[in-house]
Parts: sequence; structure tokens; C-alpha cells
Amino acid sequence: MSLSGCFGTSVSQEADVRLATTTSMRDSGLLDVLIEEFTSLHDHTVEYVAVGTGAALRLGEQGDVDALIVHAPDREQEFLDEGYGLNRTSFAWNSFVFLAPSTETTSIAEAFLEVVNRSSCFVSRGDFSGTHEKEQAIWRALNETHAIEVVEDQNGLHPIGEWYHSIGQGMGATINMADEKRCSTLSDRGTALKFQSQIDLQRYEYNDSVLFNPYSFIPVTGMANEGTQLFLHYLQNEGQITTEAFSIDGERPFFVYDQP
Repeated sequence: MSLSGCFGTSVSQEADVRLATTTSMRDSGLLDVLIEEFTSLHDHTVEYVAVGTGAALRLGEQGDVDALIVHAPDREQEFLDEGYGLNRTSFAWNSFVFLAPSTETTSIAEAFLEVVNRSSCFVSRGDFSGTHEKEQAIWRALNETHAIEVVEDQNGLHPIGEWYHSIGQGMGATINMADEKRCSTLSDRGTALKFQSQIDLQRYEYNDSVLFNPYSFIPVTGMANEGTQLFLHYLQNEGQITTEAFSIDGERPFFVYDQP
């Protein structure tokens, strides 16, 4: 079986490591740098498909890939509990950020409440990715703490209003639409940095623990092989140095763990 990514990348039976990864690892540019270095250090090939975390987990459940890089801890734990994954190793992290034309809010809760109170345009990925899962968690918390009205449907859990747009696409398309419509959106830091020079939206980063965004590597049960374990070892060693050194316009999109 062959899988195709947004950039024409394919995952075939011939690859030593077949990987399903979150789009933010690809869109930031870091994943290609890591794979190039890994390939130069080891006689193994890595091919990947970049999708939302929800789709990546489904590929793992179907046994279509050998390993995953994802960033939705609760969904990942369900994946492990159901026996689809061998273990989970967090190897990098960043934070979710808020993109908007302007705001003077001091927390992500205030930012989302401002969107609701003003019926401001908001664009959601709506694809059950790690970013979409985090967005839903914020809406759910605000429903509990501030009684904002929400509904749960095919687009997930979200507030009610014509100002809310769920597009079912990746982070790049979501950012572009939010920029064109002068809307706000939630993004991972890596993709936001990659797009920052191309858009007029401002990036707001809050010191809220809820925005912590860990990236984890999960070998798929029955599919993991020598190459999979070698790639994980690389991510925990040489890859840590490369991840720390990687930057976009002088800013780091990812950070590493001292103890994964």
C-alpha cells in the first residue's frame, strides 16, 4: 500500500521506516532536516505521510505505518490502552499559540472568551488533529467555567455562531484562511513561525500550562522493526542536538527534553 502526503511524499513497503506524522513537524521544516541527518548517519530510509494526529492514529490502527509522531496525549493514551502502540516517547515540545488581527488579552481563556463575546471570526482546523483536540479542550473548559454555549457535531465540540468556521484542513490552510478573512485561530508554534512572514495576523503566546504541546514517537504494535527503534534512538540522541539548533527566522519552533 502506498500513502501520499501533501507534498507528494509517499510511504511505500520498501521504506525501512514508514512514518505517519503530524503536519506541524513537516510544515516547520524540522522533520526533513531530521530525516536527512538520520539517513546520512544510518543505512536506513524513512518515508512519511503528514496528516492530522487523528488520521495518523487511524493509520497506526490499520497497520499502514511502522511508527507515529503525534501530539494529542489523551488520544495517544487511548491508542496505547487499546494495544495499537508499544510505548510513547516524548522527544520534543513547544506551545500552542493564538493568531489574531489584534488582542490585548493576557491568557488563552481570555482570548477565546473575547472571540465569543464579540462574535469574532474564528477558523478551526476541524480535522481532529492535535491542534483541534486542544481547541476543543479550551471550548469545553470555558463551557464549564463561563457557561458559554457549545454544541458537539461532526465538526467536534465548538461554540455556536456563524462566525465559527470549521474547515477540516491542515494548519497551513487554516492559517491562510484566517489571515484572508481577518479571523483568529489556534496554531502550533512551529507552523505559526513558518507562516509569520507571509501573513498579517499577530502571534500571541501565553504562559498557560494548558498550551503545553508535547510531541511523541509511538512504534506501532506488530509493525515496529529495527529501523523504527534506530530512528527513535536517533531522535533521543543526535536528533536532540539538531532539534535544539533548528530555527525559523532566528526563533526556535521546538524544544527538547532532558529526560524524554
